[in-house]
Amino acid sequence: MNDKLKFLGKTLIFLVLLGLCLLPLNRVLERKSLAPPWDMTNKVSGFYNEKENQFEVMFFGPSHAYAAFSPLEIWAETGIKSYVFATQQQPLWATYTYIKEAFKTQSPALVVVECRMAFGDKEYYVGEKDDGVTYSYMDDIPLSWNKVRLSSQSAPDLEGRLSCLFNFMKYHSRWNDLKKSDFTFDRARARDPYKGFVMLPPKEDSFPKPDAGGITGKTPLLDKNQFWLEEIIKLCQDEGVELWLVKSPSNLELEEKAMLNTVEATAAKYGVPFHDFNLDYADIGLNESLFYDAHHLDALGAERFSRYFAQILQTARPQLKTDWADPEWAADLETYKNAMAEFAS
Repeated sequence: MNDKLKFLGKTLIFLVLLGLCLLPLNRVLERKSLAPPWDMTNKVSGFYNEKENQFEVMFFGPSHAYAAFSPLEIWAETGIKSYVFATQQQPLWATYTYIKEAFKTQSPALVVVECRMAFGDKEYYVGEKDDGVTYSYMDDIPLSWNKVRLSSQSAPDLEGRLSCLFNFMKYHSRWNDLKKSDFTFDRARARDPYKGFVMLPPKEDSFPKPDAGGITGKTPLLDKNQFWLEEIIKLCQDEGVELWLVKSPSNLELEEKAMLNTVEATAAKYGVPFHDFNLDYADIGLNESLFYDAHHLDALGAERFSRYFAQILQTARPQLKTDWADPEWAADLETYKNAMAEFAS
């Protein structure tokens, strides 16, 4: 028995020492997205460096969320502080974890989930083509039990789960591509002045909106997506936080509308508010020229949509806490306005 205890003790010490050696290597080798507008490392890591309990509203979801909701625009209209805690193609099981991560340091009165990824058709985003999706939501959140649990939902085998947690297994071949920023970047100092919003430049192309108004049928979601959609609802209800399921303006495809109807039915089942903003183009003032691509608003479209959303937010939820007097937010708003002025000119 004593020999077994000694062996276990030595094994534990070895694993701890190995972890202490590998973590710095992991920090150097891991991918860092630092170039605007896709500086997702600043946006995700920067969230953890924000003041605690300052965000009254939190947005979650995929790129449809971070391209549509501009927290600084909403703050300028309402005084309500918010943050977009979103990543590229963020599946619902990752959204669940991101909400739990947010609840560690923030106490939002309202959680808004952009539900585009309820339409996803994959159990796991693995393989050369899809790895980028998984690592985009895994890389920038710190190691925790939430991340460990998320890894088990993100890969079908142990090797894939370990790679999600210790991504030097994924990025070990980056030695020849390392830059100075890989050694000097400090996540503890990361910050995003746009509060998670991705400012997509306008393009000359126009992207017509399909007419999905006559589709009333319901297409079942993938079982995994249905499960995590309901888990998100239960999590917010258990925490006593209001949840609002939304679809941001995204030129909804016809087949997506039938799945969105299923999301709406699920929301109704649990008594959760739901809104499809694809039905509000005229009220928002959107047209086909205000999109970056077929499904994402450009910065000017997001500006219009965020102002419209702010009006609805203020009218429907007047009890939300406001804070107009934060000098840091005022400075960030000035930075934001200067950047937006370049697009408008």
